[in-house]
Amino acid sequence: MKRSFFLSFISILFLSVSVGSAENPAKTTPVPPPTAQTPNLPAVVPPPSISSEEKSLFEQANTASASGNTEAALGLFDQFILKFPNSLLLPDIYLELAKIYADRGEMKRAIETLKTVLDRFPTYFRVNDARLQLSNLYLTMGELKEVMGLWSELPDQEASKVEIYERVAQAYLEQREFVEALQVLMQKRQLVIDPDAGGAVREEIVSIVKEKLPERELQAIIKQFTPSFPADEALVRLIALYDGRGDYYREEREIKRLLSTFPNHPFSTEARRLSTQVREKIKANRYLIGVVLPLSGKLAPYGNNALNGAQLAVQQFKELLPGASVGVVVRDLDEEPSRSVSALEQWLDDFRPVALVGPLLSKEVDRMVPVIEKTDLALITPGATSSRLASLGKSVFRNAMTSRFQCRAIAAHAVTGMNLKRFAILFPNESAGKEWAKCFSEEVGRLGGEIVHAEPYSLSDTDFSPTIRRMKEADLKKNGVAEVVQEGRKKKELTYFPGFDAIFLPGDADKAGLMIPQLAFHNIRDIPLLGTSGWDTPEFLKLVGSYAEGATFVDGFFLESVDPAIRKFVAQYRAKFQQEPDLFAAQAFDATHLILATLEGGALTPRDVKTMLAKTKDFPGVSGFIAEIRDGEAVKKPFLIQVQRGKLVQLN
Repeated sequence: MKRSFFLSFISILFLSVSVGSAENPAKTTPVPPPTAQTPNLPAVVPPPSISSEEKSLFEQANTASASGNTEAALGLFDQFILKFPNSLLLPDIYLELAKIYADRGEMKRAIETLKTVLDRFPTYFRVNDARLQLSNLYLTMGELKEVMGLWSELPDQEASKVEIYERVAQAYLEQREFVEALQVLMQKRQLVIDPDAGGAVREEIVSIVKEKLPERELQAIIKQFTPSFPADEALVRLIALYDGRGDYYREEREIKRLLSTFPNHPFSTEARRLSTQVREKIKANRYLIGVVLPLSGKLAPYGNNALNGAQLAVQQFKELLPGASVGVVVRDLDEEPSRSVSALEQWLDDFRPVALVGPLLSKEVDRMVPVIEKTDLALITPGATSSRLASLGKSVFRNAMTSRFQCRAIAAHAVTGMNLKRFAILFPNESAGKEWAKCFSEEVGRLGGEIVHAEPYSLSDTDFSPTIRRMKEADLKKNGVAEVVQEGRKKKELTYFPGFDAIFLPGDADKAGLMIPQLAFHNIRDIPLLGTSGWDTPEFLKLVGSYAEGATFVDGFFLESVDPAIRKFVAQYRAKFQQEPDLFAAQAFDATHLILATLEGGALTPRDVKTMLAKTKDFPGVSGFIAEIRDGEAVKKPFLIQVQRGKLVQLN
């Protein structure tokens, strides 16, 4: 077939050249100069031709390829390309070469060869064959984004696109990349003309939304496609998901969004019915725990994680005590009506919770104190860190990690646990950094240790050499030593021996991650490094490499803890919310459990809950063991975490 096609192509080409020659014989009549009656026509350029030598060599290569002698075929094709670099047959040769490479399993060479056809010969009449062949190779290799790149910008070829998009979508489904499959099917749907075929594609998309997508991916689909399909189907699915797990706040939120965006949707009648039931389901509980958090503004990610933690605590409680009539009622502090005192008082009067979990910010706690004191409610914040909270009255409790809690914990571990006495501090020159340095210095001094030097650095710094040199110079004036050392045949070098036992590096992972390798560059090695919760990120380990081996920091929660209660919390959180819990989720989980423990212990009223909370002792929280609650503050055991062989390991 290929040979007959080629011969037909050659025949047509030679025929066109011959006809042109017959119409223009060698002996011609002189053409007069152009006049008004004789227009100046452009010169006729004869079409390029294929020589008999090109034709012969091409046929030899094709014959070798067809007979399975690929080595000979490759040699002949290479010879052709070198000898005839501008031949009309080059696109055909590249297609044959790509096929040979693919058959030999040399996929990358086949792909590059086909890309050459697309780049160099965009008007070639078989360019679509090359695109299809390249698509097949990408599909074989699982390079699905590359396939879409070949076709998405092409202005036509609808039939080919529909077929390719269906294959790509199915490949994504097999790889369980459901959002990507949906995106491709949406592109396919735009190309399908037949109504029945379009309806079938729509059903494929709806099936993915209803059966395959978890909560976060449904939210992403809603954000991308609102106010069109399939955002409506994603909203319907979310409503069902939240209703099934008893998350009535989020269910009502999505019902409102569906009715406002798609008021005439077929599900709207059912949505209104569900909306009226939400309030009834919440109030059906004998005991309600109020959750007041930022759920739609800048702090929404943290607020929603805290809400997840509170909901999971109630779920665990009900699993242990089937039939327990307890639930949560939620208020979004980012919504404007929630900010007014009168609206808050009305909400509390309406639902009558036995206690509150939240808010995250100290200023929000300040605003709520006068209201809760009127109702004798206890409030446990899982995030506010202000040192003034202890003075806000007997209704305010805190289960949150503060900077003072951290610096006391790391100082105690260093002085009493590691038997270290002298310390240097490198801290960011801003209010939080100064507070860290002050707190650590006070605690070390209280425990009998000494701060040799505290050196600030700018938050904009990336080169910490000047900071490190100033620290060394200050140390050399006290306890540090610089000696000339010679090892074997090596030349003598001035070596610095620090006069301190450890360095405290409060701050975020990005700064500590840049500074620690630079300390090693300045020959400050094998010195214990101490840090704070800001180090607890995957980026920290990537930045420090092997230079942070043995470094220790404190945190209020450790995802990889081997503690059975924490492992259960993490596993259930992942299963329920399809994401990792963070510190706020853990602290809200414990805050809610503290309230539930009072109910289990016999508390019947908000005053009972508040009284029993103040007497809490030996509570095994996932955000740290709570020895007692003293003046509203949860006195907790911190997580001590150390870098060991490139991984974070809990010491205690």
